[in-house]
Amino acid sequence: MAFIPSFPGEKPPRVQWKTKLLAVLFLMGFAGVLTRLFFVQVLQAESYQERARRQYDSRIELRPERGTILDRNGKVIASTIQSTSIAVDPTVLKNVKQVSQLLEQATGEPAKEYQKKITSSKNSFVWLARSILGLKSDLLDTIQDRGLLRYHEPRRNFVYGSVAAQVIGATNVDNKGVSGVELGQDSLLAGTGGFQLMQRDGRGRLHPAVSAPVTQAQNGRTVVLTLDMDIQSVVEFELQQGITQSGAASGAAVAINPRTGEILAMASYPTFDPNNMQTATTDGMRIRSITDMYEPGSTFKLVTAAAALEEKLISPKDTVDAHGGVLKIADMTITDAHPMGRVTFLQSMEQSSNIVFAELARKMTNDKFYKYVRDFGFGIPLGIDLPGEVSGKIKKPKQFDATTKMYMSFGYELGATALQIASAYATIANGGEMMKPYLVKEIRTDDGDELEIYKPQKIRRVVSKETAGILKEMLTGVVERGTGTEARLKGIRIAGKTGTAQQLVDGKYSKEAYTASFAGFFPADDPEIALVVMLDRPQTNIYGGKTAAPIFKNIVQRLASSGLISGVSKPQMAEHLLKDSVNVPDVRGLTKESATEILHRTGLRLKTDNNDGVIQSQKPAPGTFLLKGTDVAVQIRPIAKTPVHNVALKSEKPDVRGISARRALALIHGAGFKAKVFGSGVVVKQTWDGGTCTIQCQ
Repeated sequence: MAFIPSFPGEKPPRVQWKTKLLAVLFLMGFAGVLTRLFFVQVLQAESYQERARRQYDSRIELRPERGTILDRNGKVIASTIQSTSIAVDPTVLKNVKQVSQLLEQATGEPAKEYQKKITSSKNSFVWLARSILGLKSDLLDTIQDRGLLRYHEPRRNFVYGSVAAQVIGATNVDNKGVSGVELGQDSLLAGTGGFQLMQRDGRGRLHPAVSAPVTQAQNGRTVVLTLDMDIQSVVEFELQQGITQSGAASGAAVAINPRTGEILAMASYPTFDPNNMQTATTDGMRIRSITDMYEPGSTFKLVTAAAALEEKLISPKDTVDAHGGVLKIADMTITDAHPMGRVTFLQSMEQSSNIVFAELARKMTNDKFYKYVRDFGFGIPLGIDLPGEVSGKIKKPKQFDATTKMYMSFGYELGATALQIASAYATIANGGEMMKPYLVKEIRTDDGDELEIYKPQKIRRVVSKETAGILKEMLTGVVERGTGTEARLKGIRIAGKTGTAQQLVDGKYSKEAYTASFAGFFPADDPEIALVVMLDRPQTNIYGGKTAAPIFKNIVQRLASSGLISGVSKPQMAEHLLKDSVNVPDVRGLTKESATEILHRTGLRLKTDNNDGVIQSQKPAPGTFLLKGTDVAVQIRPIAKTPVHNVALKSEKPDVRGISARRALALIHGAGFKAKVFGSGVVVKQTWDGGTCTIQCQ
């Protein structure tokens, strides 16, 4: 065995090898750390900084207040109120079950649905409930959980509820317009959002970031409409009553100022409540006056008569042959509901002879007849400032067959909207000049300063003033002696025309489905309003003269008796006021006993399941018309005998804007809150600070 000598201080070969290996591993590890640091601090620095910011910084959106919508008289239609929205961070939320149960009490949604939404989410932010009003949002104040997030958000409030709902439209949970004016004017109403940077402390609480810039939100513009909510309420009420009484499936009505083209009222039924979108349907949200096409029937005879008179083809006293009510031409047969022989053209209009108008249309060339139809606004959009308007449908002259023109003469083989019919009658009421229908009257800042004013726009002269004057008299004869006598009203001269049209069902004209309508204007001598009423499939009677004309009459009578027609004085209408209808009084803020007495004096009845307390809300709203003997449904809140923190948590802070200070105090105190009053008269503004409501009156 060989001897290997060793010297003092010299390590054995195996020890040297281990030392070198450790050194190499150390150097490799150090190089790896340096490489990782290089990637983290240099190449990926921005990514990690952003992740850190997301953990400690939060960008809070500052939402603008949506602009107000007013009617032509300055009445608030849509405004914004404050609400509370609830979100959670599932990664840190501890009281999942408790939060879910309290949300069930606040919203009515099952607690298990909230639990499922929280536990199944992989995100660090989940919306649970949006736009909770009043004390319902206070339910969650008892929970101190860093995973529970509360946000104060603006929520849309539609003052008139379902009145004019389709036209005004609605907003979604994000306060964005989804229909009607709210959608069409969304860019103006929405405003511009801002933001504020917040930082989270060690306990997870958010605080404003030091020296961080704040971008303030810019509130939306105020939109003033041409609508008159008094007229709208009357039109909508009578339309709904008429649809119910006739058994119709639906209906629409449009009222226009013929001198300016301003839309004074636009109603559709069925309708919806924009304050309760959970119950809204597509059918109820449709603006039928501009979205639904129908064959207008005899109301379209206005166009045929205007063309023939303007072309000097006939005069009212000329004699025509109505062929005893039946006319056969080739393979077609035209019939009249009121058979006649030889009569004057005026009489043929009054009795709505299809035969006379069909033969009259044959005397015109295709191009000439088509020109008048287009000039009256059919087959093209009228350009109203609402989303969803359709153009209607008419054939071009080269598409006419042997019968097209004759059928069109009395309102078949074309599609029209209620707005187009109303505009045509407004044109005659305005002496033959067609005005552009419009709905937006002004745009203002949120402080009320005028930004833009929209003025009436003349589209074209369709017929001469002389022709329009002749037609006015002929249409007045329809109401006084012809098919429109159900629209006749003593004290006011009304010009109008009935319409009854079979509907196409599966490609064939049905003998069960009809469209009944009445179109006209009043007062006939100096027209202020052009109005059309259209009913879809009435059941009690198919004729427009028996179903739509009475609705027209009731609308005119109510407007006249309310002083909403300047051309008719109240004394003129005094002996003709409706004996069976009354204006609903405002009973909010009164006790049950006081409200019962007031309603009884006006011929109405109080309907409630509660016993004692203060009336919080009522339906129908004050100012609407009801038949005597009808119930007024109210909600009564028991007078609170305890401080606000002991009041039932499901109650809401009362909205007292628009009522007298005395009644406002009754509502506020009755709900268990304290009140501070500034000024006197009617409440114009209210603000809440915990359990105290400050109201400003003028």
